[in-house]
Amino acid sequence: GVLLANACGPCIGQWDRKDVKNNEKNTIVCSYNRNFPGRNDGNPHTHAFVTSPELVTAMVLAGDLHFNPLTDSLTAADGSKFKLQSPHGDTLPANGFDAGVDNYQEPPQDGSSLVVDVDPKSDRLQLLEPFQPWNSQDLTDMPILMK
Repeated sequence: GVLLANACGPCIGQWDRKDVKNNEKNTIVCSYNRNFPGRNDGNPHTHAFVTSPELVTAMVLAGDLHFNPLTDSLTAADGSKFKLQSPHGDTLPANGFDAGVDNYQEPPQDGSSLVVDVDPKSDRLQLLEPFQPWNSQDLTDMPILMK
């Protein structure tokens, strides 16, 4: 298997794969949420399954999607067989989470007097023009575009 960084390369289709031909049907597992066609490697026929980092690592070590880390063994360099141990660790910090500082400021009941200052010469920020108030009439008999 191949272990990739959880970074933007494979996420935006820049994984330059050498193990499959373009448009060849294949399957990968990954631990980041990019499992739609072509997203990881630019190949629309790559089936990507999202799973935990632990399971991805087990699959990479085994090099086989049929590998079951709960029941199957791996072979060490010396030929001996071994099983992966289940990952463990503290799920939550022993002393709880840092409460942090509560900086929330509840908005005023009437915000009409609030002013947002944006430099009118800014080329990055601009105030949105208010929408016209809703006229209380729903749109009816509208065409719906479907794919």
